[in-house]
Amino acid sequence: MSRKLFIPILGQGDPNRPKDIHLVGRYALGIDWTDGHGSIYPFEFLRRACACGACATLDAPAATATWPSELKKLDAGLRVVWTDAHESLLPWADLRATCRCASCTGAH
Repeated sequence: MSRKLFIPILGQGDPNRPKDIHLVGRYALGIDWTDGHGSIYPFEFLRRACACGACATLDAPAATATWPSELKKLDAGLRVVWTDAHESLLPWADLRATCRCASCTGAH
């Protein structure tokens, strides 16, 4: 996967930093970035993005495996505690790089 390059504009802040995180519907998390961009991540996508390696290979995760019991905005990234007690730390830059909106993917 190619990585997007961001050139910071002085005074604008790091575009890979979240301004706000919030629930979007029942099955997704929204992130508003400091540069004004917005991203939406389904919970199942977040679980599969876990760096542990085992989460990416879940065949058909149970609903409890893809439902967060706790979300916390840390300096290092988004900390998710899942209802099955597994914990994930998703770095902000990695989340921003995997945004699938039309603007980021070039789709119209």
